[in-house]
Amino acid sequence: MNIDTLNLYKNISESMTDVVISGNDVSGMVEFNKELISNLRKLEAVELSSATFDVYNGGVYADALTVSDDLKPKHFEAYDKAKIEISKQSRQHPEYFICEDWNDLLAYPTYLLSPVTAVYLSKRNEIVSLDKPNQSFQAYLAISRICDLIDKVSHTKIADDYIILCGQPLKINFKLNEDALSSDINTQFLDELLERDQHKEAMYSLIRESLYSFLSGLDKNTRFQHLLTHFNAFASKLLVSYEQFVRNYSFDKVRREYQEKTTEYIGKINKTYDDVAAKTLSIPLGVWFAVSQIQTGDIDSFEFLKNIVYCFMILFLVIVVCFSLWGQFSLLGSTKNEYKELFTRLKSELDNDQEKELDTLEKKLDNRNTIVWNKLASTIIFAIFMLSVTVFVTYQAVGSTIP
Repeated sequence: MNIDTLNLYKNISESMTDVVISGNDVSGMVEFNKELISNLRKLEAVELSSATFDVYNGGVYADALTVSDDLKPKHFEAYDKAKIEISKQSRQHPEYFICEDWNDLLAYPTYLLSPVTAVYLSKRNEIVSLDKPNQSFQAYLAISRICDLIDKVSHTKIADDYIILCGQPLKINFKLNEDALSSDINTQFLDELLERDQHKEAMYSLIRESLYSFLSGLDKNTRFQHLLTHFNAFASKLLVSYEQFVRNYSFDKVRREYQEKTTEYIGKINKTYDDVAAKTLSIPLGVWFAVSQIQTGDIDSFEFLKNIVYCFMILFLVIVVCFSLWGQFSLLGSTKNEYKELFTRLKSELDNDQEKELDTLEKKLDNRNTIVWNKLASTIIFAIFMLSVTVFVTYQAVGSTIP
């Protein structure tokens, strides 16, 4: 079957007189001619008409023929009318359908989940399709979109019932009538929301919760019809739930990021001192060794030369350690600038009432930064002090030998 078949069926149906409907069969009188036979053969091939028909002459029954008969011109001259029989409703076809009205089509869940491309409505004698849609056909496509969504979010299906588990089971079946096609149904927002893969699973969960809240108090057989006729109200509630989810999701995402970054920066700040802590231990050890080896002696003696060497060794050691410590100040400063920029960006992604936790963590990093800065500064001061002790001891040892 195709759109040409629907048009052919429509033309024959329009030409029929003395129409009688019996079950799924429609019989009536038409002009008997060669074109009719050609058309009946096409309809019979897709099981839309009977292969046999009666011919009449002047209103009097004459004979019974079939579309496969070898009809000659004499037949068309002898008979002027034919009583044909066509099907009121076509067999299921994935793209095209013939029925009496919309209720016939809507009774098939298959055609709700997979909408047809075109449909012929015999009661209205019209064909509506994707190429020539009307308001009812557009509503039908929107309903199909909603059916597909329910099919996706439902946890299971028993018979014709789609079951959503949300604390308690919610059963939804696709029972509806033509009245639903008069509703203004806009599903564009569903496509926009579900295209966001990042939130798709969460979106399904929100849809289940919204459906349960919206339909749980209704009879199972009226739930779907109620959903369609009040779809805008349902959509508004769903969008409010989604916006709330996005705000919470964004805050949780930012929270995870700054908590992870806070831990990372605390590690970086502590590391600036830990990297040179071992070097600072060499200062008191070196001073102790130097002081223990310094001996009194004349200026021209070997002991005096050793004292000077020990003193310069400690001076070199202190200079190296101080340079290492001084370099850590730059690293500490760059780390502070880095986390300040990060927290400034994160604050721009949060509401004002959500910044308190971020401010607390930033102050924690500032305090840690100050502590490490003071440790570095204190270590440098201590190193200089230890150098002064070495110089003083050396001076005392040399001074004691001068008369």
